[in-house]
Amino acid sequence: MPLDDVRTRYRHGHTNEAFAAWTVQALAPYGFASDNALAIIGVCRDELMFPVEQALHDEWGPAFDMSSLAAMVFLGRSGLAAAANHAPGTDGRRRFVIVVMPHIGIDRDGTVGMVDRVGQREPSTACGAIVGFRRILESGRLGGAIEPDDIEMTLLSAALSSAIDEADSSAQIATDLWSLTDLARRVATTEILRLSAGLLESDEADVAIFSAVMIHGPDGDRISIDEASVWLGSNSERLDLM
Repeated sequence: MPLDDVRTRYRHGHTNEAFAAWTVQALAPYGFASDNALAIIGVCRDELMFPVEQALHDEWGPAFDMSSLAAMVFLGRSGLAAAANHAPGTDGRRRFVIVVMPHIGIDRDGTVGMVDRVGQREPSTACGAIVGFRRILESGRLGGAIEPDDIEMTLLSAALSSAIDEADSSAQIATDLWSLTDLARRVATTEILRLSAGLLESDEADVAIFSAVMIHGPDGDRISIDEASVWLGSNSERLDLM
């Protein structure tokens, strides 16, 4: 994606507080509220993501954390089963608000993939894991066994590499950090949908999924929302984006 398009997404993005408040407003007509739903939040482990987590906690209450490098979904069926058992269910229904959100930076000089961090003289990478994967992709060192000392990064590399192979577009993605970030978003969203299949098909559970990208820029954080859907029992519908 051209730099101007990333900047446009940043300009038209939403603050952490506006995004969190909108998720509540969008789901209220479907019976979701902070006292009857469990938020499941998947963002990058980066400390820059704490403000959006806090904003979501302020709206939905304490959340189940499925965060990992680049917001990839690695909790597996056991992790999701644990979350499923934590939903309130006070009225006989279990409700889940799932957020998937990788991130990317734009520094004060307009460089995509870099961010100005408080207390640091020079910009640093965001998302560092995605920047690191791009280096692996460009070097051709894909594949290999899962490394016990680097589990999340090697899982991330395997998941994104597989998606790139299926898309047959590695050359474009390798040189475009935004496309690679969006790929991580799509892969993570697909994975949580796969793991949640039992909940999505249940007549006793309602599930909402918000899929977005956080953009850190010189004027603060902005969230670009790409997908939002709600499943009421086994019936799904798209939510109008804000």
